[in-house]
Amino acid sequence: MKRLNEKGMTTVEILVCFVLISIISVSMYTTISTYNNKENIEAVKEKIYTYKNTLTKIIQDDLIKKGLTNATINSQSIFSDSDGRGMQYTINMSFKDGSSKELKITRYLASSKMSEEEKDIFNDSNKDNNDKFMITYDGIEYPLPNVGSAKNIYDKTVYDLRLNNVYLNNSKGVLSIYIGFYHPELGKRYAIDIVCPINAF
Repeated sequence: MKRLNEKGMTTVEILVCFVLISIISVSMYTTISTYNNKENIEAVKEKIYTYKNTLTKIIQDDLIKKGLTNATINSQSIFSDSDGRGMQYTINMSFKDGSSKELKITRYLASSKMSEEEKDIFNDSNKDNNDKFMITYDGIEYPLPNVGSAKNIYDKTVYDLRLNNVYLNNSKGVLSIYIGFYHPELGKRYAIDIVCPINAF
């Protein structure tokens, strides 16, 4: 009696199938991973934009609706031996309805992520401080969104999104507020940027 062909898959055929499935799986993983990274970046950008737009609207609404009549600016170092990394800026604002509000910007920069060798060379006055970035308006605190952080050599927190520059000016009857923040991996600078006339009468 003649037997039917009982040949199964050879080892080479199984190996080829395995290699093809592996290549397809890796390419799918790379595609999905890239998509997830883009989605995460967009979510971070959205969080920063929401923060910036919300705070800008809150301050601008008061300046426009209430009518700014006076603005006094003060900036001071938080630490007596500070090298400019611990600063607090305040604007005391008065409005036509007789009310007043304070805008306060606090900026602590922790020690940078230096190496162990640099740690021995520099006597860093900020070594005991975490990063702290806070905007307080009318007694309500608005911390910068936490979109990632790391630890420096002193085991202190260094945030990815940092408040990098503050410019306040009230000359020539105009109040200018610029609060800039930056995330190195997003490659774009963000800012609360407000300009408002001071109407003394």
